[in-house]
Amino acid sequence: MSILILILAGFCELGFVVFLKKSDSFRVKKYGVLSIFIMGLSLYLLSVASKTIPIGVAYAIWSGIGTSTSVLWGMVFFGESRNWRKFIFVGMVIIGVVGLKLTSH
Repeated sequence: MSILILILAGFCELGFVVFLKKSDSFRVKKYGVLSIFIMGLSLYLLSVASKTIPIGVAYAIWSGIGTSTSVLWGMVFFGESRNWRKFIFVGMVIIGVVGLKLTSH
């Protein structure tokens, strides 16, 4: 169950980044408020998951999900540059996170 909570926390981090971008440096208040709320939820879920998952592994999974999904979201929805090197490095992040999870006890 903790791993599902952690995955949800990671996707909340994506929500934070998306709403932060849409808030235009907090000029659009509703997105600014949403970004703060969703980040708080993300941190809360991370803290719940870290009760049973080692904090180093939990943080790596949380930030890995947030990092990789944010990069991909930016490419697809915000028109950010796409090149093969970005995909390789996102893949490396994912491999590193999976490796940490597989080696944790």
